[in-house]
Amino acid sequence: MEGDAVHRCAARLDALSGATVARSDFRTPSLATADLAGRTLVATRAHGKHLLTRFDGDLTLHSHLRMSGAWTVVRQHGSTGRPLLPRRLAVRAALTLDSGVSLVGVDVPVLELLRTRDEHRVVGHLGPDVLAGVPTATQEEFDQGDALARLRRDPARPVVETLLDQRGVSGLGNLWAVEVCFLRGLWPWTPIGDVDLEPLLALARRMIRHSLDHGTGMTTTGVRRRGENHWVTGRSNRPCRRCGTLVRFRPAVGSGAPYAREVWWCPSCQPAPACERNSRP
Repeated sequence: MEGDAVHRCAARLDALSGATVARSDFRTPSLATADLAGRTLVATRAHGKHLLTRFDGDLTLHSHLRMSGAWTVVRQHGSTGRPLLPRRLAVRAALTLDSGVSLVGVDVPVLELLRTRDEHRVVGHLGPDVLAGVPTATQEEFDQGDALARLRRDPARPVVETLLDQRGVSGLGNLWAVEVCFLRGLWPWTPIGDVDLEPLLALARRMIRHSLDHGTGMTTTGVRRRGENHWVTGRSNRPCRRCGTLVRFRPAVGSGAPYAREVWWCPSCQPAPACERNSRP
């Protein structure tokens, strides 16, 4: 899941701050005996792709949605005071609030409770959030110097892989990494040490912030219509929107590689170095 989607989720949850938990139901072994009843929801903040939902008494519910998880807000059933949940949903947590709604975590793969003062344990390793400065961010300003230094740690590493590593900058997912490479004319496997990082990072932050501020979803072309909202992502063997060359595709390689993702690129707009043109990346 991309960082802008996580921040939108944080904003939905943060809007319920001030309500008190009337009932909590965790359906994950590590939290089976946890009870948040009586605690007040203080705030929800995001750092990259991590959500931190804070309660009074120095307690935080940390969640990571990964690819399929979601938090949704549902109304309670009038007669029972419990949320109406479709049986097909894999509910991992349900927090019923005294405001008349419930926060329901569906297919959330990471759920843990920790002291608010210990949040650094789960987000301290992350790089600066590309959406730093928005109300739902855990930090107020974007530290560009730190971000650039982190991105440059391994000069030989491919740019698309470097952008996906949340220890460099956090919040960019595969879609943004692929699309930013296209817009900057970068072959996705260009060594990060050969990339002019400042304009690349500025573009990535501007695009993801626009997506968040304008509610456009993850459109990179400025067009919302399905099939027209991305430059190269999902367009394998279709004409490049700029030059007409057929877009190429590389599937995710290696199940054990944490940053191996599907990659789309235009071989004309994003030319490979001469020494690489006759080899498949």
